[in-house]
Amino acid sequence: MARFRSWLDEERQKIAALPGREKAAYIWQYYKIWIAGIAAIVFLASYLAVRIHNNIPGCYLYVVFANTREEAANGSGIWRDFASYAQYDLTEKRLEFDDACYFDYLKNQARGNRYYDAFIALTDAGVLDVVAMESASLSALGQSGRLLSLDAPLCRDLREKYADRLVYYTPEEGESIPVGIDVSDSLLVTRYHLYAQSCALGLGTETQNIDNVETFLCFILEEMPDAGVD
Repeated sequence: MARFRSWLDEERQKIAALPGREKAAYIWQYYKIWIAGIAAIVFLASYLAVRIHNNIPGCYLYVVFANTREEAANGSGIWRDFASYAQYDLTEKRLEFDDACYFDYLKNQARGNRYYDAFIALTDAGVLDVVAMESASLSALGQSGRLLSLDAPLCRDLREKYADRLVYYTPEEGESIPVGIDVSDSLLVTRYHLYAQSCALGLGTETQNIDNVETFLCFILEEMPDAGVD
């Protein structure tokens, strides 16, 4: 070890005494194998980390926060706070928060909007559990058929629990359909400032994580959560 330190000091002094260009040439000539090796290790570690993350089977909840300029993606404050609140084991399943989605169905039914196309893909693939956006926009989005009606048997408990918060889409013919839950007084507005005032949550038509949706609602509305995690 002493010999290595002595050699390292000599190399530092030798490199420090060289002019700028010669310094770079010397380092590359004598240490390029080390540099390449370290770069390969860093790349491999990053690659494995991504693969391990992406290969974690299952997802507790996939939430899209549409049309917000605040940070709400994986690793954000709200993501960390909710994971802790729900006591999720993120080595067992993933928790996905997506804040990179910008579309408004009130504007030409979002035609030609690539974010809306991505939203459709997530919903139709059964990936999306929850979408949050301004209440009027969510109500209009009900026309797309990509929001689960809260009249569905799957949503009975949510519909009864949040009956006074329901957001409706009213078609040209027929009765109004509950397609969301108003959360304008929730932490999404008051603590995390994802939305200025109005805010509502809708459910993806293919969601299978209703229990975790309710846990998320308890979190943002500061209610006591039900026991158990899917």
